[in-house]
Amino acid sequence: MLIDGIYLDGKTSKRHNARLEVINDHKLIHIHLTDQQQSLCFEFNQCNIESRLGNTPREIAFTDAQLFITDNNDNVDTFSQWQHSSNNKSLLYRLENNLPMISVFTLATIVFLYSAIVYGIPSAAKVIAHNAPSFTSDKFFSSLDVLDNTVFEPSELSMDKQQEIRALASPYLALHSDLTPKLEFRSGMQANALALPNGVIVFTDEFVKLAQSDDQLVAVLFHELGHLKHKHMTQRILQDAMITLMVVFITGDVETFDLITGLPTLILDMAYSREFEIEADNYALQQLDKHNIPLQSFVSIMRNLESYYQAGDDSQSGSFTDFLSTHPSTEQRVKLAEQFKSAL
Repeated sequence: MLIDGIYLDGKTSKRHNARLEVINDHKLIHIHLTDQQQSLCFEFNQCNIESRLGNTPREIAFTDAQLFITDNNDNVDTFSQWQHSSNNKSLLYRLENNLPMISVFTLATIVFLYSAIVYGIPSAAKVIAHNAPSFTSDKFFSSLDVLDNTVFEPSELSMDKQQEIRALASPYLALHSDLTPKLEFRSGMQANALALPNGVIVFTDEFVKLAQSDDQLVAVLFHELGHLKHKHMTQRILQDAMITLMVVFITGDVETFDLITGLPTLILDMAYSREFEIEADNYALQQLDKHNIPLQSFVSIMRNLESYYQAGDDSQSGSFTDFLSTHPSTEQRVKLAEQFKSAL
């Protein structure tokens, strides 16, 4: 058997065109260097044949770091069979050339990833968020200072207005003392309210101006308390981290972190956000009913927010679309309120 390839002597980087001749009867290997009219002789047990991986070039290693490299994989496979008197193809090679096995493993991988992302990661994040010591939220997930330096500006509401709203919220915050809630006001963002893991609830100036009654402010306050009660922000942070680590683990390329991991993390986080919003809505409706506050206040503030963001589309591209990307539609929320009311 003759196999053409490249020979390296293991001492220099020079490559020699060569032909490997296998003499099976005598268990000998001859390497003929075509550019030097020289031949080298080895016994079968003096070589180590690299396992096959697709059609990549193969290396046959000899003593003293000598190498013979060829892309004639079929002849090398035959030689390997002679050497070991059995098929020495690697398990990986056999798998990658077995279409039914490839299909099974591909399907299993898809099912595993889907289950991990849709069920495993959210469940794990929820368990961790609800069982982590309380100081972790204060130490690791407190982000108001970061937001103040990047997004928020000091509130432009008068101190009287701020104190008035704090007085309105105080009895309800006191009933949730286990969450250590604290109400803050900021500008620099559109009409919005958010709850940070360490208990800080932020009302933006635009949101306060948008609310047409105290009941509407309280309805949103209960909604944010629902986020705190269910530790939604902590869960989102943990989910994002888990998804990011999983994608990096699969791709194995940290350098393309932003490009590869950003999109799936963003899409999945949006889906999780909508689920969290519905859960917080339910909590708000329960609290409104408990304190004899009309459920219509919740519906009204949701419709006000919808009108606000739709109007914003004229001056700020996609603002309503951006709002819906992480929130249920207003009609969904109104329907939720109606279903809650009919169940009373």
